[in-house]
Amino acid sequence: MINVSQPPLCCFSTLWLLTLLFFASSAQSANHVMIWPMDPVLTANDNATEFWIENKGTEPTTMQIRVIGWQQIDGQDRYSNQQNVVASPPFMRIEAGQKQLIRLIKQATVPAGKEIAYRLLADEILTPEQLAAPKIGINMQMRYSIPLFVYGEGINYLRGSGDPIQLDQKYLSWQLTRLNGKPAIKITNRGPIHARLSQVVVQQGKKRIVLANSLFGYVLAGSSYIWPLPATIKQPQRLTAQINTDKQLWQASSTGLYQ
Repeated sequence: MINVSQPPLCCFSTLWLLTLLFFASSAQSANHVMIWPMDPVLTANDNATEFWIENKGTEPTTMQIRVIGWQQIDGQDRYSNQQNVVASPPFMRIEAGQKQLIRLIKQATVPAGKEIAYRLLADEILTPEQLAAPKIGINMQMRYSIPLFVYGEGINYLRGSGDPIQLDQKYLSWQLTRLNGKPAIKITNRGPIHARLSQVVVQQGKKRIVLANSLFGYVLAGSSYIWPLPATIKQPQRLTAQINTDKQLWQASSTGLYQ
C-alpha cells in the first residue's frame, strides 16, 4: 500500500518512479491520499482490474486518473496517449475520510508472450474554491505515477504469490556509457518481461558503492535504460542488484564500453 502526502507535480520525463520531492515548507494542504495496490496488473484472463484511492485528509479532493503508454527508447522513458487500457471513472471527487474504487479496463488483446507497460497517473485537480481560498503559502498539486503491466497468453503471472513473475537473469547485461558527457551505466533487458531493480551496488576496484538501497528503477522488456553515475564513480567493474522479487541477486561484470 502506498501512503504518501503532497508531493509536487513532477516533470513528465520522470514518471518512471512514484515521485516524492521536497517542497517548500510554506505550502498549504489538508490532503493526504492513500493508493492501493501499488502494483496493478492485467493478465491474459483479465478484462479489468481495480485499485482504490482513499482521502485521509480533512478536505474533499478531486482527482483525475489516466493510463498512458510507457516505452524506453534510446535509454530513456517515453510516454504516449493510448486507449488500450482506460480508467473508469476518469474524474472523481472524494470526500474527506472516503475512498473511491477505480477500474482499469482492457480494451485490446495483448499478443501471446508479450508484456506491455503503462503508467497509471493520479493527479490532484485544484478546484476554483481551493484556488480562491485565502491561505498562507502556495497551493501545491500532487501527482502519483504507478507502473501497470498487461500480459498476453503464455506469461504466467501468479497473483497473490510472493514471486508473482520471474525474469531469467540471463537476459540482463550492463555496460559503461556516457549520458550528457558524464559516466553512466546502460542496463539492457532482452527478456519478455520487465526488470525492477533495487538494492543496486557497484564495485570499483576494492571500493563498494551503494547506488540504491530500495527501488532504483525499471528496464522494460526488450529495452535498455541509462542511469548517470555519481561523480566519484568513473569505471565500475561489477554490478549487483535484486531483480523483481527474485531471492537470488543478479551479479554481473560490465560487457565493456558502449558508444
